Amino acid sequence: MKRLKKCPSCGKSIYQYAQVCPYCKGETHFTSLDEVLPPEMPVDSPAETPTGSSPEPSVEPAADEPSQDTTAHHGRIGEYVRHLKEDTEKVKHEYDEKIKSRFSTSTILIGSVIGILSIIVLGFFIAVQMMEQKTFSLNTTVDNSLKEVIDSMETELYQSSTIVAKFPDRQHHCLVYLREGRLHIYDAAAQEDHEVDLQSINSKALVDYGGSGVLNAYLSTNEKYILIIASRNAGNTEFGFYRLSTEPENPSLEVLDRGRVVVDKDGYKVSSDSRTAVYDANGDRVSGLNSDDWEKVAPKVEKTKRTTESTEKKVERAPTQEKVTEQLKPSIDLAPKPVAPPVPEKITIKPVDTSGN
Repeated sequence: MKRLKKCPSCGKSIYQYAQVCPYCKGETHFTSLDEVLPPEMPVDSPAETPTGSSPEPSVEPAADEPSQDTTAHHGRIGEYVRHLKEDTEKVKHEYDEKIKSRFSTSTILIGSVIGILSIIVLGFFIAVQMMEQKTFSLNTTVDNSLKEVIDSMETELYQSSTIVAKFPDRQHHCLVYLREGRLHIYDAAAQEDHEVDLQSINSKALVDYGGSGVLNAYLSTNEKYILIIASRNAGNTEFGFYRLSTEPENPSLEVLDRGRVVVDKDGYKVSSDSRTAVYDANGDRVSGLNSDDWEKVAPKVEKTKRTTESTEKKVERAPTQEKVTEQLKPSIDLAPKPVAPPVPEKITIKPVDTSGN
């Protein structure tokens, strides 16, 4: 029968010899098996026998046979070891269950945090993309009354002008259009029309208003700028490529480049006799040098070019000379000369006597 006792900490019934309570993990103040063994009985002295009678022989256990106390002691030790193993296995099993529970909880928590962060990052990325792509009409609150005024003005200007951009919102509330080589902005709130003088905003932005003036104007892809192509001199021999900000609080004008401007679906190409620069649909330079940068490096490039040409001329090889032996003639003419025919000896011809003497 399993011997039980109450735990001094939690009061539950536990094994009598347990050192640690398997329920509350508290100490049971058990030190050794000896403290629960029954105290030793005092050994009485042998009784005196009457005189004349011989004492009865005492019966002692054999040396090889264990006593009852030793057997009981060994039994209690075995029972203690067995219960100690059971408590150890129980504690180990409970510890493993707690570890598994904590691990699963941590895994679920970490997975949830990662999922939430992924959703936040994805949402932020989508929001940024949408902000870059959406127009001002969607980005700001549209005022229907201002929109009606702008639409009415657009209908009125349809035949005589080129509409560049319109902003039917409370922040911009304007219509940008091009007419007869001049850029105009119509304020829908004040119902006033203003001509944009580019040179008054930036003195470097030359425009030949006496000639063609502003040739074309385009709204950038991000709708932050109006990209302007204007004639800088008479005859349209050079164009100016400018960028006007659409922010009403910060109206600025940049001189991007000058030269021959070609517009395509991907952007703008500005070229001259010695260079070409490419700009995207927002007016940002993609490759090449603009006119200002080229003026700084052009003298160095020209100097390098002249040096290279002079070096190439010096390095030209002289024509290969023929062998000397082929040009020299022998001092003695060894060729056979023609032999003159021998001169015959002088022959005397005597006249023939025909008279018969």
